Amino acid sequence: MGAKRDWMLVGCSALFALLGRSDSDKPTENDYDSVAQALGGVTATDDGGGEIGTMIDVSTIATGSPRIGIDLTASGSFSGTRLGLTYDYDVACADAAGAPIDPCSSASDSAAVNVKWSGELDTAVLSGSVTRTGMIKVSNLKSGTVTIAGEGSLTVDAHFDALLRDATRDYHLSYDADYRDLLVQRAPAKVLGGSIHYTLDVERKATNGDRESSANFSIDAELTFDANGGAKLTLDGDHSYVVNTGTGVVANANADTKT
Repeated sequence: MGAKRDWMLVGCSALFALLGRSDSDKPTENDYDSVAQALGGVTATDDGGGEIGTMIDVSTIATGSPRIGIDLTASGSFSGTRLGLTYDYDVACADAAGAPIDPCSSASDSAAVNVKWSGELDTAVLSGSVTRTGMIKVSNLKSGTVTIAGEGSLTVDAHFDALLRDATRDYHLSYDADYRDLLVQRAPAKVLGGSIHYTLDVERKATNGDRESSANFSIDAELTFDANGGAKLTLDGDHSYVVNTGTGVVANANADTKT
């Protein structure tokens, strides 16, 4: 009887846990839209920053060419500020045979770049605190289309105000990113292929008048670039958005609005 009673207690505990589980730990449609816009806001900024700006930065400075707004601060180290974010790059270049090149020059064929962002981003798309670190590997620098792979981690504290009601939403996003065979055209500069995979942990705090709510959930995201320089963001496999690669604005892929 003791063993049977123990199994019954385990079963009851599991049932109570299941019944007590709240749907608040599942993202809502508003959550998907807000997370999509937060990701779009760090994908591109209208002054040439964000993920796309970073890929163009490293593809340019690794060849020894100047990049507007990014200055050499020490051997192999570059820094610049755009819209409240500071971008820091530590670049180690190599020639086609793999021999180190210092400083990076037109002889560079590949580069390993430590990337860091930090600061308060304030755009028409997103207002929030951003911190990013990671390593990017750049290859085929002598060709017209550069290949980028690597990984990174980022945190975003984003704030959203509802336009037509007394409601606000604050999101803390943290993610790990995997950069998969991204293709960057050097002139004119744009991303023409590849993808970035994100594994996100999200905390949401919302207020609506006197009411407050919170939730924690995870989202799987994939940002893919096409041969025309466009981008599509997919959340949890079935929530799709078009990302404007110049401004970071997102639109529901099923809506009539286009960016």
